[in-house]
Amino acid sequence: MIHRAITIGLAAAIIWAGPAFSAKFEPWHENVFAYVKQEFGDEAEERMRFVEKFILDNQDIPEMEKVIKTNEVSNHLPWIADAAHWKESDYWATPLETITTFGGDCEDIALVKWVILNNLGVSSENLALAYVKIKATGEDHMVLLYVAKPDAPAGQKEVYVLDNYVDEVKLAEERMDLLAVLALGTEGRIVLFNDDGENRSVKASYTGRKVKKVEDLLARVRENREKFAELNGGRSLMLE
Repeated sequence: MIHRAITIGLAAAIIWAGPAFSAKFEPWHENVFAYVKQEFGDEAEERMRFVEKFILDNQDIPEMEKVIKTNEVSNHLPWIADAAHWKESDYWATPLETITTFGGDCEDIALVKWVILNNLGVSSENLALAYVKIKATGEDHMVLLYVAKPDAPAGQKEVYVLDNYVDEVKLAEERMDLLAVLALGTEGRIVLFNDDGENRSVKASYTGRKVKKVEDLLARVRENREKFAELNGGRSLMLE
């Protein structure tokens, strides 16, 4: 659940304020699957094997196809409210938790898409999280943005929306059913928007700041990374 736009925004910015992955994805060690099966069950192991195969099978396709396929596949993850899933009102799950427990809310699923695309070789410079409101209902929502031309002038960047409610990947200007609030990129970049439902413009941009909630998540991420690196022959899963 998204309670406060700025808190979520700062959180996401810090989580992804690092360099883009550059190493080519390698198959995971069998110890990884054995651990997942032991801790989360047979179906969780099958999901992890599916994710691994999906990444391996789609390494060399055009980048836009990676975006479309990742959105389609990740949208099979069911939406589950944090209160029901984690017994907390606003829990930030790691992508590994979302995959192994099969579900999460909108920001959890958006983070899974980001990490899968990273593993497919898509740079974090082309990705951003966006906090939006659904115009028809006023519902708080989060989507992933794919920026095809990040270095192009404003208005020519070709920004696409990956939405867990919508399987089709569309250009941002075609998604006027969403009211843009803020977008979050690498290095803690945050962009605030004015959006009245008909006209959308940049209000301000600034760099991120630390939030205690995210520090707790990052501690879990670091713990998971170290644990799975040991299981994976010293290599990070690149899924935390």
